[in-house]
Amino acid sequence: MTPRRLHQLEAFRAVMHGGSVTRAAEILSLSQPAVTKLLRALEEETGVVLFDRSRRRLLATHEAHLLEAEVARFFAAAKRVDRLANDMRFVGMGELRVAANPSFGNSIVPRLLAQFASREGGTHVSLSVVSSMEVHDLVQTGQADLGFALPLGGGAALDAAPTLRLPGVLVLPLRHPLARKQVVELKDLESEPYISLGRQYRLRDVVDDLFEQHGIAPTRVAETQNGAAACQMVAEGLGFTVCSAASAMGFMRQTAVRRLRPTTEFPVHVLGPPGRRLSVTASRFQEFVQEIATALIDRWS
Repeated sequence: MTPRRLHQLEAFRAVMHGGSVTRAAEILSLSQPAVTKLLRALEEETGVVLFDRSRRRLLATHEAHLLEAEVARFFAAAKRVDRLANDMRFVGMGELRVAANPSFGNSIVPRLLAQFASREGGTHVSLSVVSSMEVHDLVQTGQADLGFALPLGGGAALDAAPTLRLPGVLVLPLRHPLARKQVVELKDLESEPYISLGRQYRLRDVVDDLFEQHGIAPTRVAETQNGAAACQMVAEGLGFTVCSAASAMGFMRQTAVRRLRPTTEFPVHVLGPPGRRLSVTASRFQEFVQEIATALIDRWS
């Protein structure tokens, strides 16, 4: 569209909105003759009569009302383009949308996103904490640039990086007798009060399998939906839990986090949209997460 046609449509929209050439001239900060000239040029060039001039004031024709609806949609779309451009300029051309399952999204990801946004200087970040299935859906449909989820079979989303295999750690109340040890043997947890994930959560199987393989039977006293909630219950003195090192990070002061021997791994798949590479920003954040995950593995394995 040429600048000339754009000015004509602006004049047309102003007349339809204001109801007169006088009001349109005020809206556009133009003279009345200038607005009239733009309207006549639009009619001549399109071959469509838009106003009835048989009376002293302009009366919009049926065609004018039809055109008004399309012009309104055109300017609304242009406004959305401007808003997007402003948003991109505001965030320094960097945006990162992350989706994560609760065990990862309620623990380490918010902290790392905040650190990353500060370090990158202007990157706009967003976080959706949803189920692993929803993480896969958001990544596959392009609503998330990067996803962290439990492994699910048959998904179209691609692994964007090697699976993060975070070590399991033991989280104890601060005054628990076992807290005096730096490394706790799994057998020491026999009959101890235990806070687990609910039966519907797949990570519960990871810990249950560990206990079953070694013939250990702690006393289950509570169930909850994720590692962070379990750690909070531990902080209140209810019992112990076994969770990923990432989930325990936010509870280092309220609880006693100890190595567990033998332990298990909590897998986290790193997902990217299928059919295309990660954005530069998403790649940098993925590398940042990998650095932290590697440090956790080194510390707690």
